[in-house]
Amino acid sequence: MAIVKMTKFNLFAFEEDVNPLLDELQRFEYVHFTDTQTTSEENELERVEIPQAVAENQEEITKLQWMIDLLDGRVEKPSGLKAMKEGLANYTFQELEHEARGIEYKPLYEKLRDVNQELDGIQQQMNNLEQEIADLVPWSSLTSEVSLLKDTEELVVLPGIVQLKSYDAVKDDFLNLQYSYLQEVSKEKNNVYLIAIMLKDEYDKAIEILRRHGFNRVEILGEQTPAKEIEFRKEKIEALKADKKQHEERLDHYTEHLPKLKLLYEYKMNQKLKLSANENFMKLSEVNITQGYIPMEKAGAFDALLSKTLGNRYYLQTEDAVFDDAEVPIIIENNKFVTPFESITTMYALPRYNEIDPTPFFAIFYWIFFGMMAADFAYGLILFVGSGIALKMFNLKPSMRKFVTFFFYLSISVMIWGLIYASAFGMSLPYKPLLNSSTDAIKLLGLSVIFGGVHLFYGMAIQAYMKIRDGEPLAAFFDVGLWYLALIGAIVFGVGSMISIPPIVTQIGKWMMIIGMVGIVLFTARDAGSIVGRLVGGLYNLYGISSYVGDFVSYSRLMALGLSGGFIATAINMIVEMVSGSLVGIVFGAVIFLGGHAFNTFLSMLSAYVHTSRLTYVEFFGKFYEGGGKKFNLFRNEPKYINIK
Repeated sequence: MAIVKMTKFNLFAFEEDVNPLLDELQRFEYVHFTDTQTTSEENELERVEIPQAVAENQEEITKLQWMIDLLDGRVEKPSGLKAMKEGLANYTFQELEHEARGIEYKPLYEKLRDVNQELDGIQQQMNNLEQEIADLVPWSSLTSEVSLLKDTEELVVLPGIVQLKSYDAVKDDFLNLQYSYLQEVSKEKNNVYLIAIMLKDEYDKAIEILRRHGFNRVEILGEQTPAKEIEFRKEKIEALKADKKQHEERLDHYTEHLPKLKLLYEYKMNQKLKLSANENFMKLSEVNITQGYIPMEKAGAFDALLSKTLGNRYYLQTEDAVFDDAEVPIIIENNKFVTPFESITTMYALPRYNEIDPTPFFAIFYWIFFGMMAADFAYGLILFVGSGIALKMFNLKPSMRKFVTFFFYLSISVMIWGLIYASAFGMSLPYKPLLNSSTDAIKLLGLSVIFGGVHLFYGMAIQAYMKIRDGEPLAAFFDVGLWYLALIGAIVFGVGSMISIPPIVTQIGKWMMIIGMVGIVLFTARDAGSIVGRLVGGLYNLYGISSYVGDFVSYSRLMALGLSGGFIATAINMIVEMVSGSLVGIVFGAVIFLGGHAFNTFLSMLSAYVHTSRLTYVEFFGKFYEGGGKKFNLFRNEPKYINIK
């Protein structure tokens, strides 16, 4: 239950064996390739050229994704609980390979492309007609046919647009012309649509007036009246819609191929990963060389696979991964209870190879703290039943199943703390609670601080263990042991000053505190280059004791969130009681009860999740954990449309 031990390998194989080898390694899955490193003495090594098949494979993936996107929206999908119950189709990797290799998609692609091009053409025609209608609408009040609005031997006819703010000025100026006329057709927003009619003898004067006031000439479409032209285009649009529907029905006919297209897409994505793995190979004559990591427990199976695939046509070098190498990829492996809590670790950062997996160490604390913050039996029961049904009945993706299992475990803690508080939906259960949230606030605060102290000291103990493990027992004493002396001594001395305990205990606490503080000043900055620097650094480190005070106070949220959730639940119940004085009130009260407690359940769980994670990341991880490890990349693509068993 920790970070999986890794074996580093260097593999030499003939060039013609690389592709079948990659096929087998993808089935093996647990191979993490790294960029092959060479020394200056190995300058005859060349990077293996990426095959043309990579570009071809990417083109196929692009086509498949386009086909899936085109057809997927035309399939009626189950929603809600039904969708979760059905989930994604399940395949083994061998089943995926076997079925995908028999799928031919190119003829279907040609058909879909032709239908889609025709649909695009129809849609473009519809868009053009709709734009023409929009251009004709402002002229729809004209009763004259457009074909009549033409210049004659004596007259010039100019349809156009002028801004509303300039229209009055245009009219006034046109009054000064003897044989010119403006006909207003319509007003729209800030524009006036009009027709200017003038004798050719006054054309220059009229045009100058129109130009000065920002007149824009337009061409009215068609030959008939604008209203008839609009109607004609609407009829064409309706005909195009019918044509479009026929083409879409042809697409609907092809949706039966969608499952196979998705299966082939997943296969091609894995093929892409396999082809791209050539980037990790270096070439020496006819021999290709690659490096990477495999889990130590799978080293024997890895060697056996190479022997089965290549016979004696390979050379394998293996060695244990270097403990302090930050490039070693990370897999964390834990038992059934701890595994769901790994998401909290990975959301923060994977551990480096020379660290420890913190998940087993914080899991029980997370479980306890979450329950204490939510602390209502009924809320926990709702979460328990809901997550249990989801795990039992729904076909969930592995990542989602892990997440739901996480909350299934947490629901048990919420129910236990609800029983301790004797609380369900904010109402008291019919027995005396072990802790009463209404009257035992001080006890709850004390319990929260005690939990916090154990949590913090446990994190410090892990830090000490890591230093001892790394051969630094003195560093463990100076950096952790002295803090233990100072903090425990301060706690004992402070408690002895407030309550009656034997004086000898108080004195012991005082001297533990003094010794610890003096030691912190003298030894925690021991790497400083001078005595003065050492003392100044030690004093600065001692000042850090104030952060421990803040850490202890942070754990008061264990009490505060538990009480706040309970008080909100009680307030909801009071409102329900106040409105339930009649039949209508009972119905209204039931709605308030269900809605209010549903919201409070969500709020309580969300708050518990966020604040427990905060206590883990800041207070607990801050004592020993840095993270920054690199994820072990399985030689498989993460599926998008199916589940790989």
